[in-house]
Amino acid sequence: MDRLQKYEDWARACMHVRCGFCRENCPAYSQLQLDSYAAKGKMTILYHLLKGNIQLNEATAERVFACTSCGLCDVACGYNQSEAIQEMKATHYEQGVNIPESYMKISSNTRGSGNPYAADTAEGARILQSIPESDLSSAEYTLFLGCTQIYRSDDAVDSLLKILRAAGVSFRLPTEQICCGSPAYRVGDEVQALEQAEEVCNLFEQMQASDILVSCAGCYRMLSHDYKQLLKEAPRFKVTHITELIRDLIQNEKLKLKPFNAVITYHDPCHLGRHSGIYDAPRQILSSISGIRLIEMDWNRQFAKCCGAGGGFRAGKSDDAIEVAARRIKEAEATGASILVTACPFCVRNLSDGAEDIKSKIRVTSLDSLVASLV
Repeated sequence: MDRLQKYEDWARACMHVRCGFCRENCPAYSQLQLDSYAAKGKMTILYHLLKGNIQLNEATAERVFACTSCGLCDVACGYNQSEAIQEMKATHYEQGVNIPESYMKISSNTRGSGNPYAADTAEGARILQSIPESDLSSAEYTLFLGCTQIYRSDDAVDSLLKILRAAGVSFRLPTEQICCGSPAYRVGDEVQALEQAEEVCNLFEQMQASDILVSCAGCYRMLSHDYKQLLKEAPRFKVTHITELIRDLIQNEKLKLKPFNAVITYHDPCHLGRHSGIYDAPRQILSSISGIRLIEMDWNRQFAKCCGAGGGFRAGKSDDAIEVAARRIKEAEATGASILVTACPFCVRNLSDGAEDIKSKIRVTSLDSLVASLV
């Protein structure tokens, strides 16, 4: 409980101010409709835990873990509530509280198989080794593919490779698949997240890789931000997100795209946007394509609503996560766009399920896939 002590003053202030601004667009609150699911409710739980008025138990875990880690509460409040909630998750895990299995399967899967899907890592390694660039001993970039891309989105991997090859980018890949640790970290399992982080860093050190290229928003946030908190020493590598590289390749005329006539709207992934500050690159790519008309949703950039997939919420409350995504789909439809583009494999999956759930005609696709189709 000591790790939560630093949030006591703010938790007390949060209770007394009673503004509740964090509730308005909180995906958990908007779906579950109880104050205890909003950031304010979680801060109230935190305060009473510190005062000994309540104890860590299954009831507090159910409320605390119902969080997508989107960080929209931070924007509404001005205080880093998402950090406090993440610490509450870790404290529950640390203290051995019986956390709902639907959330904990992410951790148990990662502990058992090395990835949140409990997929065969030998199969992941086979996929990586089948890519010719994995044979290279050196290159400008080392392409790190996330678990979702390898085990759930092989078409996205094909798109990514097509773009890099078309632009003549020098890249190589690891020959073994290691999860970055983000899924386990988001459900409070810092021990396993640290183990994954150390494995990834050791892999990069063995490869003498200094410039890492990623296209998964979760991997990007984990490698570029969270590793600094988890590891004793800051990572020695630089991380670039694929949207930034594609933007630069287009601007430097190394990647030329065919015209494409469509009205498109863009969904900011929480990990890439609010948590990492990458807003412009995806929009610059879309705006550079002749024929595309980009129309923003009302809630965009730092105010963009969450798709509902993050923080273990999709695993913990799958049906609710899809309903959250369906509401975001309706916001996209309101722009008149025929295509909803995003830059996160988790967002693509959940938004696609949300669109299917309400029989929406809008097409959901990744920015990588759209660009690859125009190369």
